[in-house]
Amino acid sequence: FWLKPSAKSIESHQSYRIAAIGMERVARIASHVKAGGSQEAPLSASPTAGFCTKEKKDDDVVICCAVRTALCKAGKGSFNKTAPEELLAAVFKEVVARTKVNPKDIGDIQIGNVLQPGASGLTSRMGQFMAELPYDIPLSTVNRQCSSSLQATAYIASAIKSGIIDIGLAGGVENMSMFPMMATIDITKLSAKVLDYENAEACLMPMGLTSENVAAAYGVTRERQDQMAADSHRKALEAQKNGWFKEEIVPVTVEMKQKDGSVKKVVVDKDEGPRAGTTKEGLAKLKPAFKAG
Repeated sequence: FWLKPSAKSIESHQSYRIAAIGMERVARIASHVKAGGSQEAPLSASPTAGFCTKEKKDDDVVICCAVRTALCKAGKGSFNKTAPEELLAAVFKEVVARTKVNPKDIGDIQIGNVLQPGASGLTSRMGQFMAELPYDIPLSTVNRQCSSSLQATAYIASAIKSGIIDIGLAGGVENMSMFPMMATIDITKLSAKVLDYENAEACLMPMGLTSENVAAAYGVTRERQDQMAADSHRKALEAQKNGWFKEEIVPVTVEMKQKDGSVKKVVVDKDEGPRAGTTKEGLAKLKPAFKAG
């Protein structure tokens, strides 16, 4: 959830800010055209957007609220039958409740998604209405693979910074139990010419194999990966024990089918991934998930 200060709060500084921002842009452009590789003009990292500067400013775009649902296991997890629109509705409602924002002041909603048909354009809009947000708030979705929700957040921030909107909602949603990877791709409808172009064919490579290739290219050993995984489980369990995730997780009540066929209502408010007793030695005994060796 993003918010930009009102025009009145920065009115007295407006002329100064315009001049200062203008000078910053001129300086940035000038640094781009200097010859690099010399003592007089060494290469250095510099911000490439107005909201990426280190100094705090009166018109900075700020995050006012950040919440999520619990992360559950695929297949047999607590959300395996919970539709993405229900999860979105829960977080939409919580954002409004926590911030007390007037929903009519929200200028745009952008949601990142990869696995649903149409990047969840239909179901995300449904989630908006299930959260009782006004129909005249525009909503769009974006698929940028693993960076989809990050891209949605960047789009909202950019829209606020450029003055298109003052307040926006950004997020992402997936349910891999209902929409598993590759389930929405019909390779029989792809052009046969795809195989004539190496990079085009590589687009069909599963992300698991991509990660294996990256590990091989940069010398990340199986032992290092197992150690990192074990450390990650330990840290996550400690965080759960200390309640460090509690504030950011929105509880969701779902109906779960029991072994005897009965249906039981369950409140899901805890991540299911962290596993007690996970060790590097134990992980080393597991077979590789994507590539042998």
